[in-house]
Amino acid sequence: MQRLHDFRLLLVAVFVSHLVGCASTGLPDAKERAAVDAGEKAIVLVRLQCTIENRQPYEAFSHLLMDDNISFGVGSFRTGGEPERLALLRFLSPESRRNGWTYFVLPHGTHYLAIYPPRRTDVFTYMRETKNAPRWRIDVPQDARLVYAGTLQVSGTSDSLLVGGAIMRSIRTEETSVTNDEALARELLSAEFPDFGEVRTVLLRPQRGPTILHSPLPSPTR
Repeated sequence: MQRLHDFRLLLVAVFVSHLVGCASTGLPDAKERAAVDAGEKAIVLVRLQCTIENRQPYEAFSHLLMDDNISFGVGSFRTGGEPERLALLRFLSPESRRNGWTYFVLPHGTHYLAIYPPRRTDVFTYMRETKNAPRWRIDVPQDARLVYAGTLQVSGTSDSLLVGGAIMRSIRTEETSVTNDEALARELLSAEFPDFGEVRTVLLRPQRGPTILHSPLPSPTR
């Protein structure tokens, strides 16, 4: 019985360590850049534009702590499509972060992106909620090094903070959609990664029906 109790405490500690991690601003490290240069992975850029009540603009990544921001899980061929919560949020620059741009370094193939609201409940409730988060399909073409996957339009409910302002409580899944800021994405990626070639636009799609996994994709997708 004691072992079971200790194991549960360990699981909670691991999960909490992910929740309270800090967001990260910075370019991919040398190992990641080498993988992208070798054609093994791609840098995938996504933008979030958020609103809360009364269509008030909301900055998705304005907080220092991970669990106070919108965050993500990514599922892949390795995980059977089940999203695993990312330990870090990543941004190319402080300015791009303020404008809602985030990025992932992913192997080629099909991935599933889950979007999580800031944590406003106890850990166990939040764990249950994240399991049911909606998923969006990302296709990373086999020959791509730079991919723009679209701009997610996200609306949600919020709580007021004692120090002023508000923090998102939940995401209105049915109101989430994808739009195309291709020109801005190309400008941003080309400026940061001039040696990685063409920026491919492959827009996110909501997951409907069975999970489909490809690693890598059998042919390029635009």
